[in-house]
Amino acid sequence: MKLSLSPSLCPKLRLGAFLALAKEAGFAAVELCRTESESSPVHPETSVRMVRDQFKATGLRLSGFNIRPLTGRKADSDERNLGYNLRQLEWDIHLGRALGLKSANLRGGARTGEARSDLRSGVQQLLRRIPDINLNLGSAPGTALRELADYQALIPCLDPRARVLLHTGALEATGEDPLRVAQVFGRRIGVVHLHQVQGCEALLRHLRQVDYCGELVVALAPSAEPLAAARQARADLERLL
Repeated sequence: MKLSLSPSLCPKLRLGAFLALAKEAGFAAVELCRTESESSPVHPETSVRMVRDQFKATGLRLSGFNIRPLTGRKADSDERNLGYNLRQLEWDIHLGRALGLKSANLRGGARTGEARSDLRSGVQQLLRRIPDINLNLGSAPGTALRELADYQALIPCLDPRARVLLHTGALEATGEDPLRVAQVFGRRIGVVHLHQVQGCEALLRHLRQVDYCGELVVALAPSAEPLAAARQARADLERLL
């Protein structure tokens, strides 16, 4: 398993400052988010070339990219328009490919039958259109993917390149046990996001048992001292691993 850092603990830092923090905290890789973070590669003062240059300068590896959600709707009008939404996501996926990635992370839309249908259809369409990428589907409270039962209803219907993004914080927020999800989908997990390191020992043991060798992304809540928090999380995980 490979350790990576999410900008979730320091969402106001621009890309250069976030990469410097990750490197100082001892990480060799980071994950980026299209939204919810000033380190986004689509920041108005950033270009693909600038992103590449900053990664080259720090020697860090880009481990993943969280793109816009697959809601089936237009963001500006909330009109149902799956085709429009998928064109947005294709743009995000190709941006990730331009930065060297072969996968993208995304969430679904609202917790409705319509959103579930659009998520299932949309993921299949994206995987057909872009045959050399995987999609990691993440859970979140109030969305079409919230708990184990939602994954059980969706994942078996999808192409094997649709994987589970196991986010411990999102699952726990809905009362779901991340270990239970891992026990059911351990061999179909594409990436793991750890909201906190404490209490994840059993989950890490299970991931080792199923030979998970992907990313362990430290995705902490925003911190007043992000460098210290990142450094401590890395040290704790290295002891557990």
